[in-house]
Amino acid sequence: MKSLFKYWHLDGVMAIFLLCICIVYFLLNGFRNNKRSAYFFMGYGLLIISVASPLYFLGENYLMSAHMASHINILLIAAPLLVLGIPENTDNKLLFWLSDKLIRFPWLPWMIGVCIMWFWHIPVIFNQLFDAPDETLLRNGLGGTHILQNVHLMSLVLAGILFSWPVVGPIPSRRIAPLNAVLYLSAACIFCSILGLLITFAPVGIYTHYIHIVDRFGFLNRIRNESGISILVDQQMAGLIMWVPGCLIYLSGSMYLLMKWFREKKEKPALFIKNTSP
Repeated sequence: MKSLFKYWHLDGVMAIFLLCICIVYFLLNGFRNNKRSAYFFMGYGLLIISVASPLYFLGENYLMSAHMASHINILLIAAPLLVLGIPENTDNKLLFWLSDKLIRFPWLPWMIGVCIMWFWHIPVIFNQLFDAPDETLLRNGLGGTHILQNVHLMSLVLAGILFSWPVVGPIPSRRIAPLNAVLYLSAACIFCSILGLLITFAPVGIYTHYIHIVDRFGFLNRIRNESGISILVDQQMAGLIMWVPGCLIYLSGSMYLLMKWFREKKEKPALFIKNTSP
């Protein structure tokens, strides 16, 4: 049995998608590094881990909890970092137009982010992700990749970018106000918690892919017997990952924005009205 760390594989469609993200970024920053580039490359690295690393391999073949960790990583960490990495450029008409539209209608990116997250965890939809794997990849020991899996991963990346844009977009003057952003993130946290709760306490095996595991790679015994991760424990871990770390990220962002609002309010110079009475 190979070491788990040898299971790196990047699907061709996802490779093109990641390349397009990189090209768009370098077009936006004029093919120059800047002080915000570090955010982009951190997000890009986390994105690659989420779609090509052993974490993705485990989520695809064995553990729903690993699959959920990839989701949280893409939506709530990697995507916001990609947005933070875009250089501020008020002269860029496309950036200005997009930022302006998203703060005028903040409910739209909010709905996209939350609904995409919920959509892919509907059991019927979720189970379809793993149907009809690519037999060529199976024969090469790389795991199957269904076309729907690529759509699912790309939609998560785009939804995460759109969701985070009104809060951390590249044009500060075209971000929603701090208190509105707190409400924006807190409302998403509530729906994230509800989804996590539903998965945690759902009937075991509702996500059928993780019941009928075909152990093509020889890790099932290590996972089930040596590590003690049963189907029930795995599903509960997946729900808790969505519920606790997911909501913690939203709340951490809310607390940062709230502290920033208080700091700016405190630093704002006080206005005095001169007393002209005798």
